[in-house]
Amino acid sequence: MRVRLDPRQWSLGARIGVALVLIALIPLAIIARVSIAAGQRAVEDAQLTSVSASAQAAASSFDEYVSGVGRRADSLATQAEVFAFLDARARGQQAPPPLFGGELSQPDVRAVAVVDPAGTIALATTNPSAAVGSRYFLTGSKVTDEWFTQAVGGRSSFGALEVDERTGSTSLIVGAPARRPGSAAIGVVAIEVRGEDLAEAIATAANASGDQRLLVNSDGIVVVARDSRLVGRSLREIGLGSVQSALAEEPSGTVSDAELRDRGRQIAAYDTTSTGAAVVVLQPRDRFFGPIDDLAATTNAFLVVVGLIAVAVAVILARRLSRRVRVLTTAALAVEAEQPVPETALAEVAKSHDDIGRLARVFAKMAEQVAIREQRLREQVKALRVEIDQERRRRSVEEVTDSDFFRDLQTKAATMRERVKGQDE
Repeated sequence: MRVRLDPRQWSLGARIGVALVLIALIPLAIIARVSIAAGQRAVEDAQLTSVSASAQAAASSFDEYVSGVGRRADSLATQAEVFAFLDARARGQQAPPPLFGGELSQPDVRAVAVVDPAGTIALATTNPSAAVGSRYFLTGSKVTDEWFTQAVGGRSSFGALEVDERTGSTSLIVGAPARRPGSAAIGVVAIEVRGEDLAEAIATAANASGDQRLLVNSDGIVVVARDSRLVGRSLREIGLGSVQSALAEEPSGTVSDAELRDRGRQIAAYDTTSTGAAVVVLQPRDRFFGPIDDLAATTNAFLVVVGLIAVAVAVILARRLSRRVRVLTTAALAVEAEQPVPETALAEVAKSHDDIGRLARVFAKMAEQVAIREQRLREQVKALRVEIDQERRRRSVEEVTDSDFFRDLQTKAATMRERVKGQDE
């Protein structure tokens, strides 16, 4: 059976069936897609708001922790032992070094250093309980970093977050000026804190299940992460290039679709801290879009079921309608071929009270009138043929009797009759 793709060649039933299916499915499909898209946008907006709040809370927690370290550095920088040590060093004399015992007993402190105004580390003391020693604070080494420059200028500052390639550990240096009230700084006291405590600082904020929180320095390098495999790598290297690009453009924001390598699609939010580092919060996208995706699958299945029902109903209605129309078509062809009209089938269709039934009744009446007119026409033609035959015979007789030959025959016949009559007498 050849399938006709041109709708102009379809039967009326096929056209009606397709129209019914489209009428049933198109509005449902549009409503379903619009509803699902609206649901996805609502979920995405809600989740972006939630992740953004988490990033802001983590950044605020980090700033609060670093500010606390800064206050501790300020407290150390105002100790009399520090002033005495730096004054004696400036005069070229010896003085007992400050012990910083209370500060070094803090688990988050890796080392404490005292730096003279020239940038030379005069004293470096490491926390004896620290698993990794300081690679920055070495007695006698020179310091030229920006944090020292700002601190010796009279303002507390923070050092850059960097990863030690040798140990894989991260630390943050906080420097405070050592100065008496109303005087210039005579040195700097610096505290180096461990990266593990920085991780705890950004994790103390509300942490949703499945969150991944990263601390990224100003160069886009991950310096703190729960997954140690990410530490020391750039955001672009781990698949978060879109986040790195967004972070370069504005200090805080969200990315609705980021691909974390080996972790799948993520929703990301970031917020820059007072140190210049940024907190990045990642949440699995599928965890929040799973329900809406399930709804989309259910809706699609529902549309398939409705489509099948619509097709079945359309086929039934189209067949019923096309069967009645086919009866009318057959009757019309019979009238055209001057054959008997299928009166039984036509009468069955004419019983209905819809437009097709009315059309069948009108057609039956019309076919009856056509039949009567054809019968009358046949009788008139027959009578006309008889008249034409009689007139033709009359003309033929006249043509024979009006000829000279016929008159000559009549004359000869009359002469022969008179001759025969004379002989008889």
